[in-house]
Amino acid sequence: MDNTNLITAFIQARMSSSRFPGKVLTPFLGRPLISHVIDAVQTVHLIDQTVVVTSDEPSDDPLVDYLDSIGCDVFRGPLDDVFGRFLAAMKRFPSDWVLRLCADSPLLSPNVLNEVCRHAMPDANWDIVTTRFAPKYPKGQNAELIRADAMKSIDAEHLTDHDREHVTPWFYRHRDQYRIANARGVTIDLAGGDYTVDTPDDLVRLEAMRSSTGNPSQTDEAT
Repeated sequence: MDNTNLITAFIQARMSSSRFPGKVLTPFLGRPLISHVIDAVQTVHLIDQTVVVTSDEPSDDPLVDYLDSIGCDVFRGPLDDVFGRFLAAMKRFPSDWVLRLCADSPLLSPNVLNEVCRHAMPDANWDIVTTRFAPKYPKGQNAELIRADAMKSIDAEHLTDHDREHVTPWFYRHRDQYRIANARGVTIDLAGGDYTVDTPDDLVRLEAMRSSTGNPSQTDEAT
């Protein structure tokens, strides 16, 4: 990709999930759950670098050890201020665009990521590209591409706790101030439903689905 349009994927992850502690390292089809998200990202040629953005709490030490063992970049910051964590990570890993992803989506489709990232063209004028508006992708097939300068321009003093935890609500609440695109046009064979892992039951359900039908959301490669 043109070096004036560098895209960095930030996968936000933590071990301290209240409903499923340690889920990001829980085996999914024989490998840690987060590894499937990393694999999906790394098949998309439009993405230049991949960083797992986690907390500086001791509970996330095992996650960092695992990421170090597979050679994945990692950044640590405040547990509850994910927005602040992203801003700090952007200083360490500067880029023109940040692709925000969650680590609890093991069936994430590279095709969805490619559709979102293709909006980062040299003449792109978007501040954020999202999958949240109709026609929506299923939960667990979501991504947000944020222009780094737009995120840096937000006055953090005005953010609510909800904004800090979820990173992007400010853009949608003030959508008249930002150029927002909704990614669409990719057909994936996962209509409806919920493909995130929030609980142990979700893990069992998605493993059973993946084992019986394969992963129709995945392709060998996305360009």
